[in-house]
Parts: sequence; structure tokens; C-alpha cells
Amino acid sequence: MTAPDHRTRVAAEKRERMRMRLIESALHVFAQKGADAAVIEDVIAMAKVSRGTFYNYFRTNEDLLGAVVKALGDELLTLVETVVIECQDPAERLATGVRMALHTMQVHPLLAQFVARSGLAMAANNSLAMAYLPRDIQAAIDSGRFQLASVHVGLVLVLGTAHAAVTAMTLPPPLSSSLPAHYPEEVTYHLLLGLGMTKAQARKLVSTPITTVEFPEQGLLARTRTGHHPA
Repeated sequence: MTAPDHRTRVAAEKRERMRMRLIESALHVFAQKGADAAVIEDVIAMAKVSRGTFYNYFRTNEDLLGAVVKALGDELLTLVETVVIECQDPAERLATGVRMALHTMQVHPLLAQFVARSGLAMAANNSLAMAYLPRDIQAAIDSGRFQLASVHVGLVLVLGTAHAAVTAMTLPPPLSSSLPAHYPEEVTYHLLLGLGMTKAQARKLVSTPITTVEFPEQGLLARTRTGHHPA
């Protein structure tokens, strides 16, 4: 049984590499053209695969976009969650997560461009985001840290503010180039005020040191950070 098992494993690994090649190509194309664009032809050309190969993995534009959103979102949010889960205060978890995500966008322009162009669907369609954010918002409401009518209102504030902040990063100069290095802190500070915290509470949270997100060497974020195109 060893040989068949080996062949099965090798075939599965080969299939996963091709799937990630298509997702990586799609990230570049979606970032350039937007989530609503029909990009299948462009992805096929960038990945240098046949139409038949593409359709062995994805049937529609929507399937492809969903795969990119999940791959990117799961990787980034998992990296962030391993840090923020150590925070006992739910408001600190949220503030730290937003700051880490925004700082990551600053050093990964392609990711920022994709998030800006894909809109709020990037977060709303990601299962991890919709697991972590409501958890922390509800806990912060229950503990009196946030003054909100509902978790839904909190989600709108967090997702809307974060998306607008990332979009600003992708605007042409001088608008984007004038943003300060501490831009993520200022955005998060005003977000926390909107969530019902005092100025002193919000300033304390955004002054806390945070961990820089380290991209796993073979992960999608690392492979696409420097503008690398699938070979």
C-alpha cells in the first residue's frame, strides 16, 4: 500500500500547488481590476494554464473570488488572532487586531489594493472575520467597554472604517503619500471613540506596543508581497 499512498499524496500536493497558483494569479488580477470584473481569461493568461485546467478547479468568477478571499483572509486573520487572543480585554483585542491588519496593508500594497477593490465583501464573506469580530464586540459591550446599541452597529463601524482606511492607502499621491506612519493608530483611535470609549481609554489602547505580522515563507502573503507573479 506504500506506493499507492505515495502517489495519492503526490497527486494531492500537485493539485494544491496548482490551485494556489490560480489563486495567486487571481489576487493580482482582482487587485488591478476589482472584484466585479470578469477576470477568468486574465487569470488563465497570468497562470499560464489551459482553460480546461482552470475549470478543473473553479467554475465561475464568483468561485474564484471566494477562494481568494478565504485564502487571504484566513491566513492574515489566523496570524493576527494568535497574537490578540492573548489579550484579556476584548476592546484591546479588537484595537490590536485592527492596528495589526492596517500595518500589514501598509507593507503589502497588493493586499491593500485587493481589499480596497473587493469592498466590504472581503470581510463579510470571510468566516474567520465574522467569528472573531462579533465575539470581541459583544464581549466589549457586555463588559461596558463599548457603548453600542448592538453588535451589528459595531460591525458596521469596524468594517466600514477599516475598509475606508485601506482604500485611502491605495489612492494616488499626494493623498496616499501624505499618510503618516502612525496612520493605523489614528484610525483605530477614532474608531474606538465611535465605539463609545473615552479619549483616554482609546489613546491608551492605541499606545500599546503591537507585534508585527510575520508572513510564513511559503504562504500566499509572503509570495505576493514583493509583486512576485506566479511562475
